[in-house]
Amino acid sequence: MRFIPTTTAKVESLKKQAKRLQRNGGGKHADLLNRVARTTGYEHWHHVTLCLRETEGVRQGRSLQSTIEQILTREQHGEVAIVGTGSETSTTQPFLLFSTGLGDAWLLDPIGHKACCLMWRGDRQSPTIRDLPERLEILWEGHYELRGAFFEVDLDHPLIGHRAIGGYPVDALREFLLSAQPAEESIAQVFGQNDAVPLTPDMIRQLAHEGWQADQLAAAARQGARYSPTRDAMLFPPMQDPK
Repeated sequence: MRFIPTTTAKVESLKKQAKRLQRNGGGKHADLLNRVARTTGYEHWHHVTLCLRETEGVRQGRSLQSTIEQILTREQHGEVAIVGTGSETSTTQPFLLFSTGLGDAWLLDPIGHKACCLMWRGDRQSPTIRDLPERLEILWEGHYELRGAFFEVDLDHPLIGHRAIGGYPVDALREFLLSAQPAEESIAQVFGQNDAVPLTPDMIRQLAHEGWQADQLAAAARQGARYSPTRDAMLFPPMQDPK
């Protein structure tokens, strides 16, 4: 659903139109509200209420840009913070913003796995983000994945590029991201192997540092196992019947 700036006066005007239609021809009030909403560019009456809520949120300083400034301030104070946005900044998708306490801060799209760097090594960055009253424009710099204890990014950013970054609050991020993802994607991660990563030598060293047995990991790798960060478990390929 696209965002349409919507004032309280506009909502009241639409309600009056629906009442006039009901007086003249009858019909259910809810159906008439939906009808009036569609004639003015909305998809249905709930779309009207969502746009009203977002318009009021922008006016009250709850825009995405204001949330970005809050995260940057937390990072400048060396604080770790994770903020998930809801309908107050977008009627179409959630966002997740976080500071690391290490000089880095990020804006994420949990559904598309896209990322923009807001601060890098203590320096504010300048991603293209236009938080306008009528629309929200973001030029995403690349994609991210959570790989075990690492935050891995592949960005069109001259200072960052493709790298795996340690020291971020990955466990907390994973919880926030799972709750923001569509249900079917979260289920696929839990019951499938969508988030599983290969047991490379680097991954084995990292897991061994976290308490796993290196020899057991090496044996699992030879059997084709992969590591699932979501479940913190080894996932083995399904057994096949002998031919």
